[in-house]
Amino acid sequence: MRQHLFDGGDLVVPGQAAPIVLRDYQVQAKAAVLGAKDRGLQRIMLVLPTGCGKTTVFAALIEEFDRTYNTPSLVVAHRQELLDQARDRIELMAPHLSVGVEGGSREANGNCRVVVAGVASIGRNNTSRLGWFHPGFLIMDEGHHAAADTWQNVMRRFGSYAGTCFTLAVTATDHRMDNRPLHGSDEAIFEDVVFRYPLRDAVRDGWLVDLRGFRVATGLDLAGVKTQLGDYNQSQLARAVNTEARNHLAVQHWSEIASDRQTIVFCVDIEHANSVAEMFCSQGVRAESVDGTMKQDHREGVMRRFRNGQTQVLVNVEVATEGFDAPTASCVLMLRPTQSWALYTQMAGRGVRTLPGVVDGLSVAAERRAAILASGKPDCYVIDVVDVSKEFSLNAPPVDEDGNEKKKPTPASAAGLIGLPADFDLQGHSLFEAAEWAEELSPVKRAEMFRRPMSFDDLSTVLSEVDLLRELSIPEEVQGISRLAWMKTGEAEYTLACGSSNDEPNRIAILKSDELGRFRLRCRSDLMDYGEFPVSDDLQAAFDGADRLIHLTFPDCGPIVTANAKWREEPATERQFDALRRMGADEATLQLVSTRGQARALIEQFKLGKKVPRRKGR
Repeated sequence: MRQHLFDGGDLVVPGQAAPIVLRDYQVQAKAAVLGAKDRGLQRIMLVLPTGCGKTTVFAALIEEFDRTYNTPSLVVAHRQELLDQARDRIELMAPHLSVGVEGGSREANGNCRVVVAGVASIGRNNTSRLGWFHPGFLIMDEGHHAAADTWQNVMRRFGSYAGTCFTLAVTATDHRMDNRPLHGSDEAIFEDVVFRYPLRDAVRDGWLVDLRGFRVATGLDLAGVKTQLGDYNQSQLARAVNTEARNHLAVQHWSEIASDRQTIVFCVDIEHANSVAEMFCSQGVRAESVDGTMKQDHREGVMRRFRNGQTQVLVNVEVATEGFDAPTASCVLMLRPTQSWALYTQMAGRGVRTLPGVVDGLSVAAERRAAILASGKPDCYVIDVVDVSKEFSLNAPPVDEDGNEKKKPTPASAAGLIGLPADFDLQGHSLFEAAEWAEELSPVKRAEMFRRPMSFDDLSTVLSEVDLLRELSIPEEVQGISRLAWMKTGEAEYTLACGSSNDEPNRIAILKSDELGRFRLRCRSDLMDYGEFPVSDDLQAAFDGADRLIHLTFPDCGPIVTANAKWREEPATERQFDALRRMGADEATLQLVSTRGQARALIEQFKLGKKVPRRKGR
């Protein structure tokens, strides 16, 4: 009897026409694998985010290998649900191929062209299972586990290292908790990652929902929890974090942030999960806990009630990390601290799937993103419950036995998924919005983010400074072709404040392009308008001509308009700040102004009635 933890609504009966059309990135992934084989590689990796159809890609490859190379295929996975999921997808996409399952009490028959097998069954030392099967294509589902002994036994047994069986590992993350190398060195298991589709690209392309990050600070000290194989010691971690105060704080903040969202909660151990589930239930929330020790039918029932909405909160221990699909879940609550980015990526990935049918049939990324935003699941919340570690003092970082400074363990977080500091507080904002903002920063400013705790609002302040200074600086396209301190005040429009004389207050020059791209210069003051002068349709020639005409019109303006005049770098004066306050500049903007040149440019912006950059808010 087939056992499932998944709904089969997206599947059809084997033998019917397959309705699946590969997405563009899946086509690219398939081509990359076939290209690697043509180049002579034997052991490769394919990295796709959770929710992007790894099973679909390797099912399409199995069909291709059978048709092109006339070779049988073996799929290896470490969980029952992954075996069933792979079998169903292969039968759907290649109904002409006979598919068998080998694992536990189930045995594939000798006529199978494709076998889906449990690694625990065929990876044991001296096992005789599948002794009759000789595949030419080996797929390792969730292949980041490949360094484990049972997985290595499979690779050696079926010829991955001997060059007789082309081997593909598919995974959402190519990092292991114990930091053993999977690729990138001579000692690594795999020769190369031949295709990688970043999570950020999948969101941008409209295949996955966006993530919004929240942080809940507990004040709990994890200094006494040791690190083992690249992550916290599980038993010590469980004792540290399973407290009524911490659990209550997490549930309280969840109630404030995501009480209307179906949620997956990740806990450390069974006792922790049961305590958290009870805490949710005591608050009137429909919650159940699930773990790997449960009998199959009991676990299936819990999962089924969560999928159909009878249960709002699923509290789990190492069950919903791999091979579990719940598209309706739109919140992930991280109650299990981890130093493993691989594990964190798997956990966060449980909430990124779109609702069924939302993006199907839409060929344009913008249309898919719009459909997601208009759906019942426009995004996914990731709530990081953050503890502290006082193990390292600021004065004397500890050293190891060789005298090298130890690095402070950094728990994984939502912000770290896209390259921001792990302790960056997104304050409920989009991960990818924050990443785009951070990319605007100079390398120096980006480095500052990693030296002190920062939040999204702090980032907006830094970006406001960047925006303001850009507005008050000589435009990049003008630098090097003019010695004067032009400001860009519009599309193909540049303004130069020329000071005042005894006869003419508020002199100004404006260089502007017309609809045909021809630049014209206009000089005026409060008392005189000198009219417009055509200069050139070439930018270099236009500024050359404008600079000469300005000196002819205002011959005494040199010290005021010269870009490298020393006064521009002197500190802004209180008189300038007072003038800016009278004009309406807010204090947050004034804090970003440091030099006389910047203050002068900002004053001219106000005089011209231009919109002045202000500190970005939430």
